[in-house]
Amino acid sequence: MNKAARIISVLFHPLIMPSLGFLLLFNSGTYLAYLPFDYKKMILLVVVLCTFVIPLSTMPFFLYQKMIFDINLSQTRERFAPLVITFILFILCYFLLKKVPIPPDYLTFCLGCAASVFVVLLVSSKWKISLHMIGIGGLAGLISYLIIKMQVDLGFYLILTILAAGLTGTARLLLNAHKPSEIYAGFLAGLIIIPSVMFFFN
Repeated sequence: MNKAARIISVLFHPLIMPSLGFLLLFNSGTYLAYLPFDYKKMILLVVVLCTFVIPLSTMPFFLYQKMIFDINLSQTRERFAPLVITFILFILCYFLLKKVPIPPDYLTFCLGCAASVFVVLLVSSKWKISLHMIGIGGLAGLISYLIIKMQVDLGFYLILTILAAGLTGTARLLLNAHKPSEIYAGFLAGLIIIPSVMFFFN
């Protein structure tokens, strides 16, 4: 059971969520999807590098320096340096995308992701809120935003995301990585922050 929980934790790692969010925007069935294919490739490359590959590539250094003990940042005191680096990279991603003539929803989603990391950075000094659940909650928040603002039927994606959130939350509990309150708070934080930023800045 613990092995399955670890696999789920890796599959739904929070750093994967921004890339999944952009893929969702590319295939949302709204005007946001009507970008040239070359634009989509360039945008996805920037997003994957800044929000997944580079942050993840810093983990061996932090592990070697014994600043962290696993890539899931299970201990509260492990979180500060990786989250600062991740926040800076998310902001860099936002400014790189700002140079491309794309709909503002792409930019505000990226900004929402950065805001989520910043909130975690603030909260983690006192409390071990779930990074996994903020990530997947943010994806659910993005889908909710598209459903409300664009009036598009993405109910199937929302159901899949909620099921994935349930699996992820259960996995984190089975691994004793979090308390239930940290799981629920993480999901709600992601669910609220992403659409709030997107509605406010669009």
